[in-house]
Amino acid sequence: MSVVAARRDAQRDRWIPRLARLALAIVLVVGTFGLAFAAMRRDTGVILGALAVSAILIVFSLLGILIAGRKHNPVGLIFSALAVAAAIQLTADDYILRANVTDPGSLPLVVYAEWVDRWIGAAALALLPLLFLLFPTGRIPSVRWRWVFRAWAISACFWLAGFMLTPGPLDVGNSDHAMNPFGVSFGSVLGFVGGVGLLLTALASIASLFVRWRHGTGEERQQLRLLVFVAGVGFVCFWLSGVPGPISGVGWAGFQVSLLIGIPAAIAIAILKYRLYDVDLVIRKTVVFGVLAAFITAAYVAVVVGLGSIFTDTLVLRIAATALVAVAFQPVRDRANRLANRLVYGDRATPYEVLARFGERVGETYASEDVLPRIARVIAEGTAAARSDVWLRLGDRLTLAASWPVAEPRASFAIEGDELPPIDADRVAAVRHQGELLGAIAVTKPASEPLAAGEAELLDRLAEQAGLVLANARLTADLEARLMQIAQQAADLRSSRQRIVAAQDEERRRLERNIHDGAQQHLVALAVKLRLAKTVLPKDPEHGRRMLEEIRGEVDAALDTLRSLALGIYPPLLEAQGIAAAVAAQYLRSGLPVRMEADGIGRYPIELEAAVYFCTLEALQNAAKYAHASAITIAFHERDGALEFSVVDDGVGFDPDSQGAGSGIQGIRDRIAVFGGDAEIASSPGAGTTVVGRIPVHESVRI
Repeated sequence: MSVVAARRDAQRDRWIPRLARLALAIVLVVGTFGLAFAAMRRDTGVILGALAVSAILIVFSLLGILIAGRKHNPVGLIFSALAVAAAIQLTADDYILRANVTDPGSLPLVVYAEWVDRWIGAAALALLPLLFLLFPTGRIPSVRWRWVFRAWAISACFWLAGFMLTPGPLDVGNSDHAMNPFGVSFGSVLGFVGGVGLLLTALASIASLFVRWRHGTGEERQQLRLLVFVAGVGFVCFWLSGVPGPISGVGWAGFQVSLLIGIPAAIAIAILKYRLYDVDLVIRKTVVFGVLAAFITAAYVAVVVGLGSIFTDTLVLRIAATALVAVAFQPVRDRANRLANRLVYGDRATPYEVLARFGERVGETYASEDVLPRIARVIAEGTAAARSDVWLRLGDRLTLAASWPVAEPRASFAIEGDELPPIDADRVAAVRHQGELLGAIAVTKPASEPLAAGEAELLDRLAEQAGLVLANARLTADLEARLMQIAQQAADLRSSRQRIVAAQDEERRRLERNIHDGAQQHLVALAVKLRLAKTVLPKDPEHGRRMLEEIRGEVDAALDTLRSLALGIYPPLLEAQGIAAAVAAQYLRSGLPVRMEADGIGRYPIELEAAVYFCTLEALQNAAKYAHASAITIAFHERDGALEFSVVDDGVGFDPDSQGAGSGIQGIRDRIAVFGGDAEIASSPGAGTTVVGRIPVHESVRI
């Protein structure tokens, strides 16, 4: 958002509550005139009715101030505008009634009152599409609906201009049929165009309300559901009212019921039942203040006025009234709070009912992913918190397991000892079971409503009841983690076995090639030369003896080939002298620049020694093939209950992250994993390569 746009939004946010307060002032001033006209009629029923209507309009105005002030929501201005329009129309009706009926000629400018009365109701009706378009957020559903707002604004202007400027008599209630003082010839045309436009924009705004409901989630759908239904029914009834025949009367009646009862009721349910615009807090405080004001007034009147006829000392009576109020204020305040909580929050106002239902609601499910969110929701509803969190201890960390409303990502804190870490919340209650810390429950209240003592006690009681639930949830989470770990280990074991089988098959093929290309070729050549020597020897003994000498050399070469082949399959030196001697024999034959460190290692089971031997040879062969090293160090050590081997070269190195560790290191890992060991590789370009393997050993496995 640009700086200019942000500044414009800030200015708009300041003007919205100011306009709402101005509307309340207008309602109060105009309503006062209306009450004065009602009082002039000297009819108790009329006066009481006027008082009731005035109270309703003031409530509407206060609701508009609440919505506009707390959320900077233009919907609040719509409520305020409706209250202003109703106050003006009702006062204009009383003015016209007195000027034309009850006391004709007593009031001036009646024609202008009739003119205002003619169009003010239409102005209120024109706000209906805008209410559908903006409710409840105060913003249109998306950018593509801007054209509806613009079309509504233009249509509403034409519609009001039509009512204001249409010539002819001003046919309103109790009118003397005076002519419109501002009538022009094209006024009716403006009204017709505006009416059609308002009808179309009303249909579009109902569609936008339906789209908002379809795309909404959770509580927003509940807030909009009834209003969408009532708006749809009202539009259908309005359409039926234009059908010729008896159905038109039914349709018009249904439209009026939807307009005057259905829509206000749907909005009231959305605001009160689903706590839209945080109105519950205002209602609760209003009830408390009203009860306290009534108590103070009643106490003062009862003492000062009621006893004034008996005692003449009014100072004593005033002091007595003050003392009575001071003594009874706190008990009355507590009772007022309980009454307000009961009216606003229902069952949440009774902590014992929340405690009684806590176990029942939590016991409806056994899955940890269901039970913990249920706990969070019950706590949020029971304490009227803006947010509640359930923390679960897993190992040495405290993890956010569930929240209401749902929040991501899940935080985690380290735990030292058995104390809770600092958690950002208004109140945190530790959850323990049999003295063990299992987790915590945290609540955050709205900024304008601090946590009450009763709510804090309720949270502590809920934490006490949640101990067994969190214990089961932790056991379930641990079991799920173990199952996942076992499944991963099983998958790794299957993969390792497959790689071992493949390596064994490859080793057999390599052995077959070596026998075929090496020893077998030597033996075949020896057989051919022996047959040739047998043929040559009787004819030319000297030449035959030379051939036999050559054959003897080739026999020695064949034997060396077979010994090398046997040494690669399983070196006898390994079983006779151990790992260090067998590895030394190999690198001495290869001529590689190798240095070996093998201090302090003894003998181990031959299976373990064979695994270490072949893993070391694999790392040595990789270094000889790829490293181009000038020095290779092989080391064997026993440290911390494990046999450790390493092969370090100063070669070219490589990047394991980009190039991969290769099949060699995986084969090493698979081979020593049978004994519970593991291997790691560390390398970087130009810095050589280090392969390290560790196999756990115990005293019982040493030889």
